[in-house]
Amino acid sequence: MTAILDALTVYYGLDWVALILGISGSYMITEQNRYGFVLTALACLCGFAVAVLSSQFGYVIYNVLLAAIAVRGFSNLSRYQRGTAEPAE
Repeated sequence: MTAILDALTVYYGLDWVALILGISGSYMITEQNRYGFVLTALACLCGFAVAVLSSQFGYVIYNVLLAAIAVRGFSNLSRYQRGTAEPAE
């Protein structure tokens, strides 16, 4: 039982928080809810912390880029929902 608890908390539970936020954010995005991008960005911050703790610097870069995409998506969807977005060419 101790081994299971150790495995679940090795990264202070941030890996599990990233999982839950990422899945929830992705679902909200499919429902065109702009706060899904916020949850995705928060998941990236948790993923960033886990990547730093585990010295996986490729994932650090990945999480930074994914968080930037989530912020851009939040901004674009907000403009789209207000009707001020330019159509894609």
